[in-house]
Amino acid sequence: MKERSWTRLSAVAFLAAVVLRASAGAAGGQSAPAPLARGWGWLLASGIASGVDLGARTVTVAVTGEGQAAVFDGGANWRQRPVSGTEVVRLLPAAVIADADREPVALAALRTGTPVVVWGAVRPDASVLGLTLMMPQFRARPAAAPAIAPPPGISGVVIRSLGDVLELLTPRGARRSVIVTGATAVRSSGGEYQSAGTGGGPPVIAPFDLIKVEGTVNSDGSIASTHIAIELAAADAAHVSGAVSRSFGDVEGLVVGGVLVAASRETYVIRGIDPAAFGGLAPGQPVTIYGTPISMGSVPIGLRARLIVEH
Repeated sequence: MKERSWTRLSAVAFLAAVVLRASAGAAGGQSAPAPLARGWGWLLASGIASGVDLGARTVTVAVTGEGQAAVFDGGANWRQRPVSGTEVVRLLPAAVIADADREPVALAALRTGTPVVVWGAVRPDASVLGLTLMMPQFRARPAAAPAIAPPPGISGVVIRSLGDVLELLTPRGARRSVIVTGATAVRSSGGEYQSAGTGGGPPVIAPFDLIKVEGTVNSDGSIASTHIAIELAAADAAHVSGAVSRSFGDVEGLVVGGVLVAASRETYVIRGIDPAAFGGLAPGQPVTIYGTPISMGSVPIGLRARLIVEH
């Protein structure tokens, strides 16, 4: 992998870049995941893991709760069907696997006999591709804390920019002000920076970007940034916009515009510039969701959400 470089960005250039980037994003060129094709559908079921194959990444679920599934028949038509018996679920590499605290865990932590809730896509041959697997009665034991300092920096979503200050919303819902100066180095998530003198432009930051900031904490709690890494650039990220048609709170799954969306503990949910809760995403709620595509080879399956914006 080509090493990414840190580059110096003046405050003036930064502010100009934000405006240009916002305009470019509005003009288009952003990728969007494809909705489910006819004959595909979704499945939600709870039960007991009766078999686990780590090599194949499959979990056999003996359904004990009220499972449900729907198959897309075209247009606005979905054919509902109950789910019972056993289902073999193949977990995709980008699937969310989490314990009762919604903390991410490895598939290797799953044992037969463990209660699970699964959410995924149903193929035309009725096989199931898992997007989310929750273990509601399992809590991973925390590893012993190493005797080292925590990694530097603070992460969050940019909710607005005010002059040379970015306002950041952290995963815990706190707001932090980030000061951008001529000494701030910015690294793009999309590759190496090319200077304006060589025909490129500086890495730019805009609202809804997910970033990690390193710097000095001032007495008022603001951060004088020395380094900013763009972890997800909203203008370039896969996204889907539309009204929520189905919401599954137990697994934090959504159907929006025919696209299956898997959320997780790492997903930000905001309304305007305020934090919001996944539980408020009822059917009919207009949203825009940014994230990374979930696919099986070249076949698009859904979207793993990093940011959900309520409108």
